Amino acid sequence: MTETKGSLLLAWQVKNKHCLVIGSGDVALSRIYHLITAQANITVITGLGKIHPKILELNDQGKIHNLIKREYQSDDLTLYENINTKINDLDLVREANYALIDQQVFKEIFAIVCCCIDDYELSTQIYYQCKYLRLPVNIADKPSLCDFYFGSMINQDNLQIMISTNGKSPRLSKIIKDNIAKEFEDVDLNLAIENLGLIRSRLREMILVDDDLVTIDTRMTWIKNLTDFFSLKQWSELNLIPPSSTPPHDNRFQYVDNIINYYPDYPPKDYEKFKEAVIR
Repeated sequence: MTETKGSLLLAWQVKNKHCLVIGSGDVALSRIYHLITAQANITVITGLGKIHPKILELNDQGKIHNLIKREYQSDDLTLYENINTKINDLDLVREANYALIDQQVFKEIFAIVCCCIDDYELSTQIYYQCKYLRLPVNIADKPSLCDFYFGSMINQDNLQIMISTNGKSPRLSKIIKDNIAKEFEDVDLNLAIENLGLIRSRLREMILVDDDLVTIDTRMTWIKNLTDFFSLKQWSELNLIPPSSTPPHDNRFQYVDNIINYYPDYPPKDYEKFKEAVIR
């Protein structure tokens, strides 16, 4: 077996969590765009230099949680923390403390720190300050001082594809990303995901005979085989939500239920026959 090496690519959930960007140039702007997509609460420490006009525009649009126009200060890393709410004994982490921990995670502690400045000495200091505080940090253009990298992204709401060169060649990441995107120019991948996600969640709701390993495996095999019936383009051309599915006569699951009613058998594999059997 050939040994492969690389980073651990994850979909990092930072929705509604505080994230810090230090800097206000082009690189800081790119980080901010990533964090907006991830629905983070973004704090930006701009420094006293020129602020990218797009950052000011995003702030005016309410997409930046806190824009601080001054130089970085060390205590910015704990800007929102309340030191009086810390739990020092892990044995005390019980259900009674869950709300307090949620408060810390979502309201006080930075989920990630992105340093986008051209001061090598200060950025190195910020890295080690973050390490001391156990904060994940990315120091722009310094791969050895990064806990994570920002790759080139393809975003279609539910679909995200990241291309990473482990910080070695961001330009090549973009070229590869653009080539992949061209392959799917005429395919609404997001709708394909919506369709298959709706079938999968509805299947679990309706097929709950025994939620044991055998039943789970049978369901997973069924949805896997169904997914493979049609191409990405075909799944992307289906609309499995009836146009009349509005309250109080909500029939939004009508077409999906027509599919699931075949379980454990399958609907027709022929695409045209499948549409005739389902969308009625």
